[in-house]
Amino acid sequence: MTSPAKTSPAETSPAKTPPAMNARAGTSSYTPARTTMPASFDALFHPVGVAIIGASSDPTRIGGHPVRALQRAAYPHGIYPVNPNRDEIAGLKAYPRAAAIGKRCDLAIIAVPAARVVDAIHDCGEAGIKFAVVLTAGFRETKGEGLALEAALSAACAETGVRIIGPNCQGMISVPARMFGVFGSVAEETDLTPGGVSCCFQSGGFGYAIVNLAERQGVGFRYCLSTGNETDLTTPQLLSGMLDDEGTDLAFAYMEGTPDARALLDVGAKSLQTGKPVLIWKAANTASGATAAASHTANMTGSYDLYRAAFRQAGLIEVHDVEEITDLAMLVAQGRLPAGNRVGVMSISGGSGIVFADRAVHGGLELPAFSETTARALAEIVPAFGSIENPADVTAGVFNDMSLFTRTLDVVLDDPGIDQLAILLASIPGAPVARAAEAIVAAAARTHKPVHVAWSGRPEKSMEAAALFKQHAIPTVPTPVRLATAAATLARFAADRRRADALRQPAVAVPDGIDKRALYAARDEGAAALSEAESKALIASYGVPITREVSVPAGDDPVRLSANLRRPLAVKVLSREIAHKTEVGGIRLGLTDDEGVRRAALAVSESARAARPDAKIEGVLVSEMAEGLEVLIGVVVDENFGPCVALALGGVMAEALQDVTHAIAPFGPQVAHDMMDRLAGRALFDGFRGAPPADREALAKLLVRVSHMAADLADEVAEIDINPVFVRPRGEGVVAADALVVLAQAAGSPAAAVAAVPTEQEAER
Repeated sequence: MTSPAKTSPAETSPAKTPPAMNARAGTSSYTPARTTMPASFDALFHPVGVAIIGASSDPTRIGGHPVRALQRAAYPHGIYPVNPNRDEIAGLKAYPRAAAIGKRCDLAIIAVPAARVVDAIHDCGEAGIKFAVVLTAGFRETKGEGLALEAALSAACAETGVRIIGPNCQGMISVPARMFGVFGSVAEETDLTPGGVSCCFQSGGFGYAIVNLAERQGVGFRYCLSTGNETDLTTPQLLSGMLDDEGTDLAFAYMEGTPDARALLDVGAKSLQTGKPVLIWKAANTASGATAAASHTANMTGSYDLYRAAFRQAGLIEVHDVEEITDLAMLVAQGRLPAGNRVGVMSISGGSGIVFADRAVHGGLELPAFSETTARALAEIVPAFGSIENPADVTAGVFNDMSLFTRTLDVVLDDPGIDQLAILLASIPGAPVARAAEAIVAAAARTHKPVHVAWSGRPEKSMEAAALFKQHAIPTVPTPVRLATAAATLARFAADRRRADALRQPAVAVPDGIDKRALYAARDEGAAALSEAESKALIASYGVPITREVSVPAGDDPVRLSANLRRPLAVKVLSREIAHKTEVGGIRLGLTDDEGVRRAALAVSESARAARPDAKIEGVLVSEMAEGLEVLIGVVVDENFGPCVALALGGVMAEALQDVTHAIAPFGPQVAHDMMDRLAGRALFDGFRGAPPADREALAKLLVRVSHMAADLADEVAEIDINPVFVRPRGEGVVAADALVVLAQAAGSPAAAVAAVPTEQEAER
């Protein structure tokens, strides 16, 4: 068995998320399976015995890196090089096969050519090895034969029971276990600071760069995993395993995408349950998505929209740079969460208090006025040229008498209207900051409230203070703005924990008597979508209120059949093959007289036939008109997230306005109200320029019903548009005026055409 070449793609390029991981992809012939969670990750995170399959005596080769790294890290258990062409490697006995080791070995690091990886997995299975980290590249990221190799690798995992990280990854580190199964420059970093942060990342090179940058800023790590192609174990599964680990306080992932996306909701639920924040740096967000869609909803829903919705819904925290990770990790390490979103601020510089306040309010924090008791006490301490308002400018004068600083800390922390305290020390150096650190440490020990410090002083000139802050887990962040951002994030996480039960997905409550015969008939006839009448009948059976209407077959009298409807009326062409009636002149509105109704029925039919001579025109639909605030409610069944619901303002103008929010179905009322609150035009629900307030409660109930419907129909439909929905004044309910149900993908259907359009990312790859 030979070692892989020095120029293996796994060494020279970061792991890439394959096309199959992107929304509406489908161009690959291999799609990763959604695998089950291991019963325990202990043998991965704390392996007793490590085999290096493809071990090399050449320290410049990939197979040589983990051998040297494990030795340098003083890994305390057996290191077993596997190479049939060597008797000894780096002073260690070499074995021809893993099965020949004959000792306990929980983990294998695999660095053989791609064509031999499957055999290596079978060897691991025979040896009783539970986990393997596959460094080797050359799988589906290369397309062609790589797709077949990865499918065979997946089958080997299922057959042997060996769980794998990778392939095409840079390896993993367990700092407490001294296990460094990695290659590349990170193999030299065996002195990582231990701590409570665990992480995984789909780009090995970039991920380990994040680790290095964060550690340089004071973050200590526990487990670091480069996940590569995620053929078996996925990012959500690994995050879940990290949250189960007692020594992990915070988990972090860099990800481009995952076929296991819906499992992120479960990760969020576990994060809130355990009180351990999960941070996600989601990349690859700018692809334009599909260029054609059968519904308005699909045109407004991209993959990143759904990830953001899942993060918010699950209580996961999205970050966009290393500083956000390091700062929040510092605050979490203190082990306290605020009871609310009210922050008290003490500053020795008025300017720092101002910029802190600006960012804090932007992030959702409140800076309430101090209580009368607090204000009176501060007035006796703070110099006249300072300020006793929140943020309080206590000035640098308090450092002339540290008892004054201590009293100030206690007074503000005792204020019942404050949930956390931010102390802005500017860049004071040496002895003054050391004395301040002593006072802050003592005050923090007397309270349950989080206490944070913004300090831009040089640690090398104030080593005593830096050591005190670190020893007592007092978070120090270099700027007031960064501290405000982190404090706001901590407060949001704490708030999500308090409402975790409301955020949790409800059981799917589907009404009895759902009639899907029209849906099945349309599918059997090869239709891509239901007609408006069929669509509305289906959604009405799920409890969606619809306008009163009648279907008028071609050649029948629309006036006679609509005699019981309230004028004014709308007349619309009825056809399964015409999704957007306005584009073919297929709608007439505001009809009040009989002759107008007859002329409209003839006109919409003729206009539709002229625009779409290939379409079968069934007749017309005559409906009562409706009024209210117009919104769109839509459903898209995403290949990774499954059924998702969109809410947009504007009704027929929703696509142009693009004021839209999303949620993963099914969900309850709390998520429905959150969807409304996240709209840019949310003020319209409260009444605007004399308009009455809209019936938010009725809309929330409708969104919940639609989410249940979406979950129930997830295997049978691709998209649902309910547009427009009219939200009437408070207490008067909602009503849907139009609907389109697009069937699940079938050859030649609009939904299939949508799925076949590659995203910009896929085209680049």
